Amino acid sequence: MANVHSLDNLALDLTEQEEQAVSEPKIEHNVTAAAASGGVSKRSAAGWSLLITVALALLASLIFGKVEISSLYTQRAELESELTQLENENVSLQSELAERMNMTKVEEYAKNNLGLQKLDKSQIEYVEVDTPSVVEVKQEDSDDVFVKIKHWVDSAKEYLGL
Repeated sequence: MANVHSLDNLALDLTEQEEQAVSEPKIEHNVTAAAASGGVSKRSAAGWSLLITVALALLASLIFGKVEISSLYTQRAELESELTQLENENVSLQSELAERMNMTKVEEYAKNNLGLQKLDKSQIEYVEVDTPSVVEVKQEDSDDVFVKIKHWVDSAKEYLGL
């Protein structure tokens, strides 16, 4: 709006200045309101950056966890494959052992390598015992406390195999 200054109409000049004065604070007020609502303050920016950082950290940990789980599943599959292979090898070794321990193989080994022979009926001798074998354990009559403790310790050692 163009200002026309003339000395005969001062009221007009005053109203134009008031309008400019009144309109300027409204603009400033609108600018501060826009800055507060649409603009980003330092505190708000820090909050958003913290929130984004936490979200990225959670996403990274989630991805890392999935990668670790995948790695563990792969390792488990490899170990199960190895276990299956070892079980098959164990079965084959067990069958080989059973084949080697066959009575005919043992007899052949004893005859050929060791020079042993089967007994004939003429080589067998039977022995008869007239009196039965009986073992009697004599109990000691005078067992004091120390002897009983010694017997108890000896029996505990024998039980434990020491």
